[in-house]
Amino acid sequence: MGVNAVGFGAPAVDMAGPSGGGSNPRLKALEQKLQQLTQEKKKAEESRDEDKVRKLEQQIQNVKRQIEQLKKKEEKDKEAEEPGAPAAGPSDPSAGAYVDVTV
Repeated sequence: MGVNAVGFGAPAVDMAGPSGGGSNPRLKALEQKLQQLTQEKKKAEESRDEDKVRKLEQQIQNVKRQIEQLKKKEEKDKEAEEPGAPAAGPSDPSAGAYVDVTV
């Protein structure tokens, strides 16, 4: 048969949007600003306003940098507060202190 079924192995759809699921209002605001600047840049390109295109491109790169920095910070904070994260040392100070290697 020539019909391919989509199984359970299909990729999940991220319903949270481009921010990767975060609910950070700063991140959302930056992403909205990025969309706004991108639209303005398209209009400037259509009207062949090269000076405005250049300025908008700089602003877009700045906002992208801010978004990336914020995402990195959130990821770092998330890793630090995960319950399964490795602790600084063993909870039992005597753990691993002596290993019997005789058979």
